[in-house]
Amino acid sequence: MKTLYTRIIVTMFLILLLSGAVSLLFSNVAYYRWWQPSYSEKTEAVANGASIYFEQHTDEDADAFYMFLAAAGYQLVVIDTTDGLRRYGGAFRDETISDNVIEAVREGTPYQGMRDFPFHLFLLGLFDNELTNTYGFALDNGDIIFIRPDLSAQIRELHLFVGMFFALVTLLAFGLIAISTRSLVRPLKTLTKATTSVAMRKEPEDLPIERQDEIGTLARQFQDMSNTINQTEARQRRFVSNVSHEFQSPLTSLVGYAEKLVDGTDGVSNEYARVIEQETRRLSQLTKQLLLLSRLDENPPILETKVNVLQSVSEVIQINAFLLDQKGIAVIIDIPNDVELTSDPVLLAQVWNNVLVNAIHASHEGGTIQIICTLEPHVTISFTDEGIGMNEETKQHLFDRFYRGDTARTSRGTGLGLAITSDILDLHGGQITLESSEGIGTTIHLHF
Repeated sequence: MKTLYTRIIVTMFLILLLSGAVSLLFSNVAYYRWWQPSYSEKTEAVANGASIYFEQHTDEDADAFYMFLAAAGYQLVVIDTTDGLRRYGGAFRDETISDNVIEAVREGTPYQGMRDFPFHLFLLGLFDNELTNTYGFALDNGDIIFIRPDLSAQIRELHLFVGMFFALVTLLAFGLIAISTRSLVRPLKTLTKATTSVAMRKEPEDLPIERQDEIGTLARQFQDMSNTINQTEARQRRFVSNVSHEFQSPLTSLVGYAEKLVDGTDGVSNEYARVIEQETRRLSQLTKQLLLLSRLDENPPILETKVNVLQSVSEVIQINAFLLDQKGIAVIIDIPNDVELTSDPVLLAQVWNNVLVNAIHASHEGGTIQIICTLEPHVTISFTDEGIGMNEETKQHLFDRFYRGDTARTSRGTGLGLAITSDILDLHGGQITLESSEGIGTTIHLHF
């Protein structure tokens, strides 16, 4: 994936290339339409003047005359009456020319190669050093001359200057583009980092709020948004904490009185009392989980205790032994004795308990739950049951708070267990993944 910095640099580079190509094309069209005939006429005038001068002022020393023309800044090819070819001035890149052209010039028809030079998209005819791009005429002594200005001799220094100029301009332009682009991208990177901080419920740092441009406006709006989110979350956390505390006290009393009713009544009243006890315990568990969620959101615990995974899992299994015995479920553990996690013992126990209780509720009587630990590429604890499995909708929302799939609505769950587990895994820098098929079972992978 390309970074914004790279994309801007590449865009600027393509713009420079396109600008250069369009400029060259436009210059070529302008030369072809407006300047080429004039350029040819000037060369033709020089050739005619030279022909007259040769007739009137020389002693027919042709070589001296040709060398004089070359010294005056022209390059020429002379074909004498024996078809011998002599060169004066700069050499032509291509000396190919039609015999028909030579015969026509010998018969007195000037050759207008410069004027009639064909148009090319990116090849400027002025600089095409070919024999076909010349003006041709014949002298009285029978020599045929093809002549054009020797541009390499006339503007060699200009070539060097123009080449150096454009090289420096190009290098300087790219340098300035790179520097300016980096200064443009830097605050965007800061904003990107800030969004990550907000997503992790941290305060964004180093926002460029002092800038007076669009980026500064965006940074200030982002800061305001972050403050609003923090205030809203703080109010939500206080609300959850207060509500949980308010619920917990009367629920504790209700549980106690419901137990007394169960022990002291018979028949229908006894069954009602049992329902009251079960539902009150469920509400009590819900408030405890809400309190835990509030604590995780408001004051994330410090993970600094070495916890033996096998011992921690075994203790949780022992706590849930009654539920396992009720359904006749066997638990198979495959965890090395020396595996440790740097964590909080209470939070890890909560993770194992949430996943194990879900597996027990989903399992059939007489089923098996496997708990396996793998160490590569990182510590992963997997819980596998042989229960009812999940449909696609349940899998997509399984870790949402208060979500309970259709198969779980009749159970005593709260819809918070796996959400709490996911939050605790986030504190460890890990994640939860799952595999599940309806009627076959479910595997929950806890990656630390």
